[in-house]
Amino acid sequence: MLEAHLDTASAMDTTLATDTEPATALEKSGLTPRDYQLALFHQALRSNSIVMLETGTGKTLVAVMLIEWFAQRAAAGSGRRKVRVFLNNTVALVHQQARVIGDNTAQTVHAYVGAMGLDEWDETAWTRTWARADVLVMTHQVLLNALRSGHARISDIDLLVFDEAHHARGSHPYMLIMREFYDHCAPNDRPHIFGMTASPLNAHQSAQASVHHLQASLDASMCTVDLTADQSSRSKQIAGSDQAAGPSAVCYEYALPPAFAPTPLTTALEAACGSAKVVVRGLRTAPVILALLGPFGVDQMWLYYLRQWHRAAALRPAPSRNAVTSALPDATVADDPLLDIAYLKSALELARAHCGALLDAVSDNEQILATETVVHPVPQLRALGLHRRPWADVRAQLSPQVNRLLGILLQWRDRPTELRGIVFVGRRITVVLLAYVVTLIAEFDFVRADVLLGAALKQSGSIDRPIRSGSVRTANQLTLADFADGRLNLVFATQVAEEGVDIQPCNLVIRFDMPKTATSMIQSRGRARMPGSQFIVMVPQVDPELKQSLDVPASAAPLASEEVLSAMDADASELIVPESQVMGESQTLPEHQGSYTDYLRLVRLEDCLRDWCRAEALVNPTTTTDSTNIIVSSGPAHQEYGRMHYNLRIDDSPSTELEELWVEQGDKQGRIYTIVSTQARITYMSAVPTVHSYVQHLPQDQLCKLQPIFDFEQVAQSKQPTVSQTKKTKKAKIPTHNALFRCTITLPSNAAVRRVAGPLMPNKRLAKQAAAYRAAKKLHQLGAIDDNLSPIADPEDEADQAANKDTNAKPTEPNAKPASRKVKGARSSTDTYDIAVAPAFVQPKALTQPDMESGEMAAKYSPRTWHLYLLSLHHPSTDSPSQIVFASAHRMPADISVPLFVNQFNAAIEPRDTSATIFRPKYLGSQVLDQAQFDILAQFSSKIFTRIIFMMLTWNELEVGSLLAPLNAEGTGIDFEFAQSCFDDRSIVYQDSTTDYSSLVGTLIMDALDHGRVKIVEQVCDTIDIYSDLRAYHSKKASSDLPENPQPDDMDSDDGCMVAKKKQKSTKTRLSVKTMAKWTDVKRINRIRPAREIATGVPLFKVRNISLVYNYLTIVPQSILSSAYVEDAQETSNAAKVATGAAFPDGLYTSPFFCAREPMDSATIANLSLLPAFFMRLNQLLLAYEVKKKLALPVQVQTVREAITSSSANTDVCYERLETLGDSVLKYIASVMLFVAYPDAHEGILTTRRGRIICNANLFDLSTRLKLPPYIISQTFVKRDVRLPGRGWHRMPFIPAKWICMSPFFKALSSTESSNTETSEDAKSLGDADLAVPKKQLPTEPIVVGTTRMLSEKTVADIIESLLGASVCDGGINGALAAARALGVVDNGWTCWSSFASVWRSNMAARKRKMAQLSNMRTETIAATTESQEANDLLQEMKLDQSD
Repeated sequence: MLEAHLDTASAMDTTLATDTEPATALEKSGLTPRDYQLALFHQALRSNSIVMLETGTGKTLVAVMLIEWFAQRAAAGSGRRKVRVFLNNTVALVHQQARVIGDNTAQTVHAYVGAMGLDEWDETAWTRTWARADVLVMTHQVLLNALRSGHARISDIDLLVFDEAHHARGSHPYMLIMREFYDHCAPNDRPHIFGMTASPLNAHQSAQASVHHLQASLDASMCTVDLTADQSSRSKQIAGSDQAAGPSAVCYEYALPPAFAPTPLTTALEAACGSAKVVVRGLRTAPVILALLGPFGVDQMWLYYLRQWHRAAALRPAPSRNAVTSALPDATVADDPLLDIAYLKSALELARAHCGALLDAVSDNEQILATETVVHPVPQLRALGLHRRPWADVRAQLSPQVNRLLGILLQWRDRPTELRGIVFVGRRITVVLLAYVVTLIAEFDFVRADVLLGAALKQSGSIDRPIRSGSVRTANQLTLADFADGRLNLVFATQVAEEGVDIQPCNLVIRFDMPKTATSMIQSRGRARMPGSQFIVMVPQVDPELKQSLDVPASAAPLASEEVLSAMDADASELIVPESQVMGESQTLPEHQGSYTDYLRLVRLEDCLRDWCRAEALVNPTTTTDSTNIIVSSGPAHQEYGRMHYNLRIDDSPSTELEELWVEQGDKQGRIYTIVSTQARITYMSAVPTVHSYVQHLPQDQLCKLQPIFDFEQVAQSKQPTVSQTKKTKKAKIPTHNALFRCTITLPSNAAVRRVAGPLMPNKRLAKQAAAYRAAKKLHQLGAIDDNLSPIADPEDEADQAANKDTNAKPTEPNAKPASRKVKGARSSTDTYDIAVAPAFVQPKALTQPDMESGEMAAKYSPRTWHLYLLSLHHPSTDSPSQIVFASAHRMPADISVPLFVNQFNAAIEPRDTSATIFRPKYLGSQVLDQAQFDILAQFSSKIFTRIIFMMLTWNELEVGSLLAPLNAEGTGIDFEFAQSCFDDRSIVYQDSTTDYSSLVGTLIMDALDHGRVKIVEQVCDTIDIYSDLRAYHSKKASSDLPENPQPDDMDSDDGCMVAKKKQKSTKTRLSVKTMAKWTDVKRINRIRPAREIATGVPLFKVRNISLVYNYLTIVPQSILSSAYVEDAQETSNAAKVATGAAFPDGLYTSPFFCAREPMDSATIANLSLLPAFFMRLNQLLLAYEVKKKLALPVQVQTVREAITSSSANTDVCYERLETLGDSVLKYIASVMLFVAYPDAHEGILTTRRGRIICNANLFDLSTRLKLPPYIISQTFVKRDVRLPGRGWHRMPFIPAKWICMSPFFKALSSTESSNTETSEDAKSLGDADLAVPKKQLPTEPIVVGTTRMLSEKTVADIIESLLGASVCDGGINGALAAARALGVVDNGWTCWSSFASVWRSNMAARKRKMAQLSNMRTETIAATTESQEANDLLQEMKLDQSD
C-alpha cells in the first residue's frame, strides 16, 4: 500500500510540474530569485519537498514563488477551486508571513489566529472565508480544528506549506494534520507539501534519523544547497556577490565565578519579609543569578521584583473595609492582602536603604542625558540612565561572564551607529537584568538596549515581564520596530528570537548561554546576516590540559587567542580599577550553562548532517540547468524509515455510501469515526479535545467549572514474553505481568451522557483516548454534538439563544476581532436605563403652530384639561393643616393612598410613633388652563418650592405634567388672583437710615446671603453693621435643630464621612471671612451691596433657620435624631471660640440690605415641607400601579411597590425578601413544568434546562423584554434632586439675588469693569473697587436630573423573582402561576395546575409505547447477528453500552 501510494504521488507530481512552465509563472509574479532559490523552486515543483536553509537565506521566497505558481495554475484551470494554506508555529509569524505573501503576490491573503474566535465559526462563515481568499495564513491549530470539525477539507487545498517544519514530531499539530487527514485523503486529492526548516536535527536522534523522521512525517524529500562546497563560495551564492562571507564565529572564554557571598539586601529581605511570595521566589532565584551575574545583578533582580510587586499591588482591588488589619502569624500573603501590603512596604524601605534612588528611577521620566545624541525609546531605561555608575565601581560585583560580555560590547564604543546586535540568554529574568546592568554602567552610554521575552506559562506563576509597559506581545512589537528603525542597537532575547520573529539583519550575535540544541545554534547564527558580522559563543574557561586533548572539528569556532583576551582586558584596564581582592574560591559551573565540550557536541551533530548531505549527493546527485548543485535525499531511504520506525498510516479512503450517516474504520493508531455529510473525523487523538469542548459549552456558572473526570482501572494480565523481549532483557523465559488499563469517563450531570467506559489498553494514554473516542461518538449519535462536532444547544433554547446572541462576540467576517463581552445578568454588569414617568404626569403631545415672529411651525402649549386634587398636609409641629391644590395632566387612580412617616418627628409623643400617616388626594374635578393661567401656576409652583427646598425651579411648558395652586375660598378650585400676587413684594427690608426694625422680630424673611432660605428674625443688633468683624455669624448651622435629610442605619458610613468633610471645609471657608461685606463677595451678591457710606451704621439681624425635615419616606433611627443636637452644640461652641473682639452671641446674621419679607408663615412652610416626600412616594405608587396594570398581576399596589424597590432607594421597603421567596417559587414552577414536558430527559438535562430558565441571564432578558427596568425604584431621596412629578421641571444652578429681593442699590458695571470681573447678570458687583474679585462665569443653564440612572443587570433580573414572590403573598400559588405566565417564565398553555397532570399522563403513555418499540428493535438486531469479528465487536460495544 505504501509503495503504491508513493508511486501515485510521484506520477501526480510529475504531471504537476509540466502543467505550467515555471519561467512563465515567475515572469508573471515579478519575483527575482537568486540561482539557488530558483533551483530549489524547480525541485519543489517536482515533488513534495522540505527545504533546509539557514535563517535569513530566503526560504520564504521559495514558498512565495510556489504560492504564485499554484495560484496561476488554478486560475488557468477549470477544475474545483482550491486554496493555498501557509501554516505557522506562532501568532507573530502568521501576521509576518501574511504581510510578506501579500506584498509579493497578487493573491488575496487572509490571516487567521485562534484569538479571532474561530472555534465559534459555523460552516457558513468558513465557506465564505474559503471562497474569498486565495491564500490562508494561519496557525497549525486553526487548520487542525477546522479539519476535525469538517468545516475545512484537505482535498480543497492544493498547496500546504509548513513553516518551521522541524516541529513535525510526536503529537504536534503538524504531525496530526498529516496523519489524521493527509494519509486518509485520496492520492489525487492530496495537497502538494512544502516544508521549510533551518535544521532538522533532533537532540534525541542522530542526524540521519532526524532527517528520515522529518521526511516520513511530511511525506516529502529533504533538499538544500550543496553543502559540499566551501564555506566562502556557498555564502556568496546565498548572500550575493556584493557581500562578504558568512559570519565569523569565535568562542570567548570567561573564568568561573568566585563564591560570592549573599548580598546585604538579600539577607535583609529574607529576615524582614521572608514569607512573602515574591521574596520566596527571589530567594530561590538569587543563587543562580549570583553565580551568573554577580552581587550587582542580584540587587538589580530584587529591585526588578519589587517594582513588579508594587505594580501588582497597585492594580489589585482594595481590601474590604471589614478586613482584619492584624494578620495571624501563620497567615500567608495569598490569604491576607493586608499582610502582603505590609511586607511590600517593608521591602521597599529596605531596598531604598540599600540601593538609594535606583528603586524609584524606573518611571516615565522625560529627562534626557546631555551626552546622549539619540534618545532611548524606553522610558524606564531612559530614567535608569540618569543613575549610571563607572564600570570600575561595579566590576568586582559582576561575574566574570558579565565582565567578558561588557568587554566584547566595549569594542563597539568607537562605532556605535554601526552596532546591531542580539544577545541570546537562556532565562527570562537574566534577559531583563542584563539590560539593566548595561544601562547602569557609564561606559556603555552608546548602547540602547531592550529585551525580547516569550510568553510565560500560566502555571509557572512567573512575574518576569518586559521592561516596557503593556503585554508581552505589544512590548515585543515595539522593541522590534525600534530595533529596525535604529532607535535600539542591542537586544537581549530568549529563544523566542531564534525563530518566528522578523528581526532585521545583525552584525553581532552573542550566545551568552550555551544553546541546548544544534537547531537553536543554527537559527541564532542565522541572525548575523550583515557584512562582516560576528557570531560569538561564550564558553567557560577550558582547562589547558583538556584543551590540548580535545578533538576539535574543523568547522568549530576557534577559541579567542590569549592575545585577543589580553588586549580586551588591557582596554578595559584603562577604565577599570584592577580587582585587588579575591572574594572566594571559584565555584562550580551551573548546570544550565554548558561547557566548551557541549558546544563541540553540537558542532559534531551539525557535521554529521553535513556528512550525510555529502553521502546523499553521491547517491542521488541532482543538478539543475543553471549548474546549481541541489542535494535531494533519496526517496527509498525515508520511505523505508517510515515503514520501519514510524507507523505511517496509508489506508484506503473511507467509504462514502449515501445511506450511511457515519463510517467507522480502524488503523494502527486506533479507530476513526467519519461523518459522511461533513467528513469530520473523530480519532483517538482528537477525541479528548472534543469531549472537553462539549463539556465547556454546557451551562455553568462562575463558581463551578465543569470538566470531565477520567478514572483509571488497572488490570494485571499474565503473559509469556516475546522473543524480542527475551533478547532485550537477556533473561530466561519467565512469565511476566503486563498491566492493562481501562478508563471510565464521568461527564457532568447536565451532559447527554453521564458515564462511558473504554476498552482495555496497554497504557493510560491509550485508555484515555479510547474512552474519549467512545464518548465523543456517543455524543454525536445522541445528537449532543452536530456533524461538525460542535455542541448543540437544547431545542427549546435555540430560539432564545439566537435572539439574545451578541453579534459582536462571534466574528463572521475574515480578520474580524472578537469583542469583549460582559457577563449578562451579573452584579458587575451595569448599564444606563431611563426612569419611567407615571402616565398621570405626562402631558399630551403639543400641536405645532406657526410662530408669530418667524412664521415657522413650532410646538406650543395649547389650552388643555388638567385634573385637580386637594392635598391636606399637616406637619406634627403645627396646630392645623395647610391645603393646596395639585394639578396633574391625567387623572390618577381613585384608590391611591400615600403613606409617610410623619409622626416620628413629633417630640410630644412618647414613645416615638413610627406608624405611617396616610395622605389621600381628594379629586376636585377638571379645569381647562390656557397659556396665561398655566404661566401663573408654573411661577407659583416654582416659588413654593423655592421656599421649601431653597432652590429655584424652571420649567418646560411642553413637558410639565404637574402644578401647584392655591385653593379658592369656596374650596372647589384655584385662586388665580392670589397665585399671581402673593409673592410680588420682593423689596428689601431696608428703607432708610432712621427705620425702626424692632417690629420685624419674630417674622419671616428670605435671606439672599443663604440662597433665599427663609429665616426667623430673633434680634436686631444695633451696634454692628456689615463691616463689623463678626466671623461668628458664619456658623451657619448654629440654630439648626434637626438634620435636613436623615438616613436609615444601613446607610454607607463612608458617605456620611464625606459629607462631614465637605461641611467642615465649608465652615473653615466661612470662618476665614471677617466681615459681611467680604462675605457678599464669596456669595456673589456684592452687586446689591450699597456704598460704604450708606451701609455704615445699619444694624444686622440675628436670625435662625426654620427647622425642616424632608425625608418622610422611611423610619429614621433614634440615634440619628439624638446625635443631631450634639453636633449642633459642638459646632456652635467651636464657632464662638473663633470669634475675637466681639461681645455678640454666636448665631446667624444677615442685613436689611440682603433680605425681603416673606408673606408665608412658618406653619405653612412646615406643612408644605411634606410635599417633596409626598410627590416622591406618589410617583412610586403610580409606577407600581402601572406595573400591576401592565402585567395584570393579582397583587396589591403596595406589594408591587415593595417588589420593584431596590435597596439603594433607602426607603421603608426593599424587594430582597420577596426576591428570596420568588426564587423558590420560580424553581418550583420551572421544575414541575420541565418534569411534565420532558418525560424522557434524565435529571441532568432537566437540571440544565431549569438552570437556563432561572439563571440571571434569562431573567434579565425577560425583564428587559417586558420593559421593566424603567419602573425600578432605585433613587434615594436627595433634596437637591427634588422636583414636581413629571419631566418638565428642572433646577437652576443658583437663585439670582435680584429674584429674592429687589434692591434700589442694584447697578450694572461698566464694560471695562465687567471684562475683568464676574459677568453673570445677577452677580456683578457695586461698591469699592478693591472688592471686585475676578471670578469664573456662573452656569446659567438648568440642571436636568432624574431622567436616567445606572442599574446593575442583577437588579433588573431580580425584579422577576420579587414579582413572583409578591404574587404568592397576595394571590397564593395560583396567583404565582398566573404571574409566571404573565412574566414569560412559562408558556401561556399552562393556565392552571391541573393542566400539568393531564400533560403528564399523555406523555407517560407515549413513553411506554416508545420503550416497547426500542426493545423489539434490539431483540431483532441481536438475533440477526452472525459469528464474525464484526459481530464480536458489536456485542462488546453493546456490553459497554449496558455498563455505561
